Amino acid sequence: MKLSQFNATVTAFVLAVLVGHVTDATTGQPLANVTIAIGSQHTSTDKHGAYRLTGLKPGHYTLSASSNDVPSQQRSAVVKDSAQTTLDLVLCSTTLDYSCAGAGPG
Repeated sequence: MKLSQFNATVTAFVLAVLVGHVTDATTGQPLANVTIAIGSQHTSTDKHGAYRLTGLKPGHYTLSASSNDVPSQQRSAVVKDSAQTTLDLVLCSTTLDYSCAGAGPG
């Protein structure tokens, strides 16, 4: 096997990790128990708003975030082929905060 074929094979099996913190757009406080999902991969934020989503192939994704207190919101995510990519999220935590872009009825 040539070195270029070996590198291509190894790259095909490298899975990336997406990590970050989720905070409230209005208060700046961490948001716990927010489900972060990309496709079938999902996780929840801890009490500090931290999340870790594993098993991703490098590429461009649409990430969704939601909980009982956070209306479903989507963000673009670029997962790099390095071992870990960081994406911090600032979300609207209630549908009653109409000043927060993307929140409220409509």
